[in-house]
Amino acid sequence: MEGGAWHISCYFCSIFMRLKKIARATTADGKATMSDYRIEKDRFSVKLFFSDGKVDEGNIYLSLQAANHEGRESVRDVLNQQDSFLPVNFPTKSTKLINKRHLLMVSFPSNEEEGDLGAEASPREVVLHLINGVQIGGKFIFLLPPHSSRVKDYLSQTESFMELRKEGEIYLINKRHIIFVEEK
Repeated sequence: MEGGAWHISCYFCSIFMRLKKIARATTADGKATMSDYRIEKDRFSVKLFFSDGKVDEGNIYLSLQAANHEGRESVRDVLNQQDSFLPVNFPTKSTKLINKRHLLMVSFPSNEEEGDLGAEASPREVVLHLINGVQIGGKFIFLLPPHSSRVKDYLSQTESFMELRKEGEIYLINKRHIIFVEEK
């Protein structure tokens, strides 16, 4: 099955499973309460870097089942969704809808070692020069076919946020804010 077809199939399967769960949760008279329509999510702490230079910490919510692949939803999944706004719960107990176009990057601690990513992964040492004058160095680690495994190929992927690893942290960097990339 082609990659795109698998994602669509997996997406519809996930919707079907959620609807099936809702159907089982209805009362004997066939009515469902609002709580039956909730999708269970985990809170995940991230650091947000905004295009105006502001840095803040908050929590985003990740689904226990990703829509486009097996397993849990990741921060990268959420940032690369079509939605323009990202709900973030801040320590002040306020929730704000953040315009993703104005996020420079998002960071969080990595829970896996570089060696855990598989022998096929291509680590590339790079320095990113961002629109606000910041330079951030680290590694792009990606898995692409051998004929398209250059840094340029990775940057040309359709995702808006690209993963950079640096000293036990993962940075998801908004491509809109990258001026240029240097390979080391």
